[in-house]
Amino acid sequence: MEQLDLEPFGSGSDGDWPRGSGLPLGVLASVQAYTTDAAGRSQGRAHSPDCAHRRPQPGVGHHDEIVTIEELLGNKEFDPCSKCGGYAARRLTDPQVTYYRAAHQLHDLARLIRTTPRQRAVDTEKFTRTLDELGDLDTQTTEAWFPSMGQARQWQRIADRLLNEVQQPPAT
Repeated sequence: MEQLDLEPFGSGSDGDWPRGSGLPLGVLASVQAYTTDAAGRSQGRAHSPDCAHRRPQPGVGHHDEIVTIEELLGNKEFDPCSKCGGYAARRLTDPQVTYYRAAHQLHDLARLIRTTPRQRAVDTEKFTRTLDELGDLDTQTTEAWFPSMGQARQWQRIADRLLNEVQQPPAT
């Protein structure tokens, strides 16, 4: 059981993911996660089913909670274990895996564009091609990844903004 790397979906200004790209959760919002305490009601931290801090036995137990990633992230009282992250995600569907990978690719490009101007100058064509592919989603992909058109537009705005940044000459 693993947790998801949710950094790309942070706003960049919130405390949990200060380097986030602000991408929508999209189809990942409905991913189910197991945790010992999604709402922060118990004393101590929340743990995933396989965390070594759990007693007496690891694995999903009858007291564990199952919540969506969106519910988990929306609860400000959620206090995750520093070792296991506080939850474990259930297996992702094919569209969820595809979206997760695309979001990380877009997020990684955003970091590269902003932090390595010299590299950006060398790889402008490659960055442009990749951003065009990530920003030009067909209807089927859009419907599979985003439950609302607002989220699809948010994705598109971020991809377009990055494309504009790449096409601007780097500051010297």
